[in-house]
Amino acid sequence: MLLRLLLLAPLAAMAQTNLPAEWQRQYDAWYWPAQMSRPENVRWSDSGRLMAYAWKENAGLAWKLVDCTSGMIRPAFDHEKVAAALSELTKNKVTPKKWPFTRAIPLEDGRVRLESDTAAWIVEANQRLTPSQPGPKGEAPSVVKTGRGPGESKRLSSSKVRAEAPNGELKVELRGGNVTLIDLKKGSGETKLTQDGVEGKDAFVGPISWSPDSRHFALWRERTVPVRQYLVTDSVKQTTKLISYDKPGDDRTERIPWVFSVDGKTSIRPTADVLPLPYSTERLDWSADSKRLLSEFIKRGFTGHGIIEYDVERRSWRRLLTEEDPKFVYSFATRYRYDLDESRALWLSERTGWLHLYSMDLKTGKTLDAVTSGAWVMKEVLKVDEKAGTITLVALGLVPGENPYHHHICRVGPGRTFVDLTPSDGHHEVTFSPDRRTLIDASSRVDQAPTYTLRSAIDGRTIAKLGQADVNPLKKAGWTPALPFVAKDRDGKFDIWGVVTRPHPFDPKMKYPVIENIYAGPHGSFAPRSFNWWNRIHRELSLRGFYVVQLDGRGTSNRGKEFHQSSWRNLKDGGFPDRIAWMKSLAKSEPSMDLSRVGIFGGSAGGQNTAHAVLLHGDFYKAGAADCGCYDNRIDKLWWNEQWLGYPIGPWYEENSCAKYAANLRGRLFLSVGESDTNVDVKCSYDFRDALLAAGKKDQIEFHVIPGANHGAGESNEMREKRARFFESVLGKPLPL
Repeated sequence: MLLRLLLLAPLAAMAQTNLPAEWQRQYDAWYWPAQMSRPENVRWSDSGRLMAYAWKENAGLAWKLVDCTSGMIRPAFDHEKVAAALSELTKNKVTPKKWPFTRAIPLEDGRVRLESDTAAWIVEANQRLTPSQPGPKGEAPSVVKTGRGPGESKRLSSSKVRAEAPNGELKVELRGGNVTLIDLKKGSGETKLTQDGVEGKDAFVGPISWSPDSRHFALWRERTVPVRQYLVTDSVKQTTKLISYDKPGDDRTERIPWVFSVDGKTSIRPTADVLPLPYSTERLDWSADSKRLLSEFIKRGFTGHGIIEYDVERRSWRRLLTEEDPKFVYSFATRYRYDLDESRALWLSERTGWLHLYSMDLKTGKTLDAVTSGAWVMKEVLKVDEKAGTITLVALGLVPGENPYHHHICRVGPGRTFVDLTPSDGHHEVTFSPDRRTLIDASSRVDQAPTYTLRSAIDGRTIAKLGQADVNPLKKAGWTPALPFVAKDRDGKFDIWGVVTRPHPFDPKMKYPVIENIYAGPHGSFAPRSFNWWNRIHRELSLRGFYVVQLDGRGTSNRGKEFHQSSWRNLKDGGFPDRIAWMKSLAKSEPSMDLSRVGIFGGSAGGQNTAHAVLLHGDFYKAGAADCGCYDNRIDKLWWNEQWLGYPIGPWYEENSCAKYAANLRGRLFLSVGESDTNVDVKCSYDFRDALLAAGKKDQIEFHVIPGANHGAGESNEMREKRARFFESVLGKPLPL
């Protein structure tokens, strides 16, 4: 097939079906059957003893009242009588499909106040309505958001961040990159504390952090390095712009903490054995007694992070607390510190091979005790209740045999008592009552619609079963769920979890080609784990007669250090031996899978994975569609690539470059890139294309540039259609068994 550089690609030929329109028709056909009931407009009483919620039924919204002590559920009011009374009061026909209120507030005596934003009525015990006033307008409690990092940190600081000393007697001025101390009592008394700073190059910079006793202050010495600039072109808008874009191996601006004493006797920075070459440094936190200063760092090359301490009495720096590994530490997902007081902090560590929470002595750096432990991952701290002495967290892999990517919400209480608040087999999303004594647990799996349970937020026991989403109307419309599947990895050691979506419609007498959706970036795990009736990128291809699979192989995150570090200096591995073994195992239970016709697609890191699949495992993967891939990790952004491949650059960078293996291409490769990509340098795509051409692969590739488009351009309607057509042309249609 001829190489195509498409800057203005036409739509599919008129003779062909418009695939986005076809996909939309199927989505529309399933949309209304997919509208499943769930607890809506949930409100608790002031004491938390009662809870009201709405549940969608055929006749409309049914309002229910739950006793959070006994678990008894009853109608919140007589719907027929209240509808009649409201019709009379509002002079409008009221039915359960059109209530004139949006929330039901349970009162402590068992009555309910029905509220809109402008009107309210109290339902008395005899079901008569008493006009009332809406209470304070407030949002209903919402589902707890997870996946935002290891948790919200808390760092105590007694620093006084300003130029003037707390006692008002001294002031620091930064002039020409140097430090001058001014005696405000004398008016004109000045002392130059440094003279070797150079403005804009190697200078002392603020902010200035004073100790509470005004005897010391800390600031930064910053060696400034210009950041590489990347030219972004947009031919649609006819614009260009430069953006900062450092790359692996680039020199970086470096900030080092310095401490000065006001008597001029101390001016000291940490030595290299205390503070190695940093990727970043932050914070200058004085203790309340002015005896200690704490600062934090992440090492260049991402082999660790930690806290360093300056001791005023000893006039020296030391490492106080670090998390290090000679391969890598994923600092952006594991760096968590929560100060309980100046001497104790909660700290995350993978020291056992599993990410867990520890209580640390902030004065000695020693471990006080393990807050969590075991062969599972403490993924995220949701809340630290210092008064109650409890910690609410997200656990992964907690239950042996269950999908290890399911979120379980857990509670650590006084004495380190550990409780799984969501003990059923599923991925859990929770909504806490305002007093955090109860929670609504929404539990689902890829093949199981959500169930809703009211649980104790203290011990996880079931208080009441609120309802189950009904998937039967969707099944009657012809829909079938994605299916979870688990098989052993390449060595028979780890369980590999993933999902498969069958072709639609499915005929067991036919044999279908298989397409893998891949994203094996080591910064996460990506296979679906909860219910989603329309996973677009899977469903669309399944509607064209493909099995679609997605799984998380070794080298991805959330399964412990050994599993994760398979990717160290080895992104080209991509977990492919695990993926191939998984699909071969799946085919034993899905005989309609044709493993002689396997394709793969992905974007960004998934684009690089796709290229590696067809270049290094071309005997298995016959076709690949790669979008905006980071095909050469030396050309992509610094932080992501040094995180896994390290610093300084070594030969392993070239070993992971797709261009090195261009001559290996056996099958077909569809490449796309947004012309104006600001995430992955477009040079990655152009250089890889050129390497393929130089290797004589012109007739095996397609190359598409999407004008004016940014990262992820391959997921537009037009490009998804082109991708589907590509796979159909290479892998073919379903065939008889």
